Amino acid sequence: MRVSGGLNNNSISSLYNTLFQGKVAMHNNRLSRDLFPTNNAQGQSALGAGAMQYISEIKSAATALSGALKELSGPAFSQNTMVSSDTDVMTVKYSGNNLSSMNDIKVQVDQIAMGQLNEGARLSSSALYGGDRGTNRFTIETGGKTTQLSINVAAGDSNRDVQQKMATAINNAGIGLKATVETDSKTNMSTLRVESTNVGTADRNAFTIRDTTGNAAAMTGANDVSRERQDAIFRVNGGEAQVSQSNTVTLATGLTATLRAASEQEVSVVRGKDVNTAISAVESMARSFNNMFSAAAGNIADPKAQGLASRTINISAAYSRALSEIGISFDGSGRMLVNSQQLSRAAENGKLEQFFMENRGKNFGFTASMGRLADNVSTNTSNFVSSSSFGNSFGENFTYSGFGAMNQISAMGTGSLLDYMF
Repeated sequence: MRVSGGLNNNSISSLYNTLFQGKVAMHNNRLSRDLFPTNNAQGQSALGAGAMQYISEIKSAATALSGALKELSGPAFSQNTMVSSDTDVMTVKYSGNNLSSMNDIKVQVDQIAMGQLNEGARLSSSALYGGDRGTNRFTIETGGKTTQLSINVAAGDSNRDVQQKMATAINNAGIGLKATVETDSKTNMSTLRVESTNVGTADRNAFTIRDTTGNAAAMTGANDVSRERQDAIFRVNGGEAQVSQSNTVTLATGLTATLRAASEQEVSVVRGKDVNTAISAVESMARSFNNMFSAAAGNIADPKAQGLASRTINISAAYSRALSEIGISFDGSGRMLVNSQQLSRAAENGKLEQFFMENRGKNFGFTASMGRLADNVSTNTSNFVSSSSFGNSFGENFTYSGFGAMNQISAMGTGSLLDYMF
């Protein structure tokens, strides 16, 4: 495996496997003679972990990023399933295996299943609390069990302070209730809301709140029921009303729906594009993008790595406004963020497909520009690491002549050593 004779793909692959199986010692002499003729043994004996890890990270991330972008350039939007015409009212999921046999369905959602809601009094948020000070105890009865909770009311507590203390105590109890304090910034009024996380009219979903020591429940209105629990009511294809204690209902074999809001208009369920495939591809793209960018940006000593980070940022910046419209943004460091709800809406209304496919087959657009960069990093990984940075990681006494041997290999038409190794 001498430089003068050239290296073929098999010999490079063998070298890669040897190095990463921890068998470097048995090849030290060969490496010293053929690839690093002027280096000392210490510098030649092992590849630096830092440089090797960086190259491996950007290649792996770029390969995954390229794959996700290719998926988003067409295949992700070609899968069919059953879809809802109004996902604000109802979403559907088809898990059957005979889509061609499915007929269109009309669904009328009269009401959705809800849990009990206690909405307390509207109190001046910053005003001094007027109830009992010290330890206030109260019980919550739900699901056939009674739980006693307590809070300590300090002399200077405001109404909102006490409301928040009660909300925290209820949430920490883990008894199937969710408590929040809502504040109206315009009026400076705050309200304690306590809601069952379970829906439907089952007795186990009811709850009561009572004071046992002090009057915190009464003063905040936490014991006032503002909405009774209720079941879902819906109709399929104009049929009889159906009642469900859950908002997840079966419409047909292999077809389930999640009821989200009541509506006077029927919702159509028809064959259409599977947005979940596209959403998954976008999430995969974001993960791969962040992995590649973080590896490059974090390698601050390497100018080529910093160049890769800059190119990634430049492409992102050029399409940042369009990306933000479909739920994709960037944090202060340049990492990609995905707003799941906005992304889902964009997938459902077609904006996601429009963004990723409008420039398909052209040399511009986010998909094409980022795809070219990812392909370049994946196939020409060594172009994104500086020879000096790579060399320094070989060992404290490594000199540049070894990298010159790699350049000699490349000049002979066999490709750089790094390209073959990764």
